[in-house]
Amino acid sequence: MINSLIDDILKITSKLEIPTILIGGLALPAYNVARSTLDIDICIYVQSQKELDDLIENFKKNDIETRQKPKIHHDLFFVFGSSNEAEIWLKPCDAFGWDDKMLDKTRNFQDNFDVLAIEDFILTKIARTDRTSTDINDILQILIANKNKIDWKYLRYRLEWVGLTEDFKEILNAFSLKLDPQYKELANSILKRFKENKN
Repeated sequence: MINSLIDDILKITSKLEIPTILIGGLALPAYNVARSTLDIDICIYVQSQKELDDLIENFKKNDIETRQKPKIHHDLFFVFGSSNEAEIWLKPCDAFGWDDKMLDKTRNFQDNFDVLAIEDFILTKIARTDRTSTDINDILQILIANKNKIDWKYLRYRLEWVGLTEDFKEILNAFSLKLDPQYKELANSILKRFKENKN
C-alpha cells in the first residue's frame, strides 16, 4: 500500500509531530472494505499558521510542492511529488473540524498509517457536502463488515453532534433496495443495534 509520496509526507509530519491520518478510499481497507482508488487523501491536525508554514517549508525541502498558499482556515490544499499528487486536508471532513475525542480515537492501521475510528470515518462519509452514491455504498459496506465492532453509542453521539441521525437512518433504507432478503435482515439488525444504544 505504500506510495512514495505518502511515505514522504508521513515521515515529515512524524518528524514535526503533526498527527496525520489516511482518509478517503485509501483508508477503506482499515475498515475491511476494498475499493480501488488512485486518489491520495491525507488529513493533518495543525493548530496554528506557523505549524502549517513549517510543514510547507519541510515539504519544499523534500521536493513536495504546492501551488497554493495554505491557510489554517482552509479545508485542504494539494501537494505534488515527483510522480503523484495528494490532497492534504486540515480537517477530517468539509462539514466539521477535529475535536479531542476524534483525535484520541485515531488508531494505527499498518506501516505507521493511522486512521479515524470506524464511527468517525462513517461520519465523514455521511457529512460530506457533496455526498455521492459511492459514499453511501462505502458506508453500507463498512456497516456490513464491522457490524460487531462498531461502538453504537459513540456513533449515535457523533451523528447527533453534527445533526445527521436522520440521514444515517435514510442511508440504512438503501439496504431494503436490494432484492436479497439477507440485506433486509442485515439492515434490521443494524437499525436495532443503533436504536438499542441510546445515550
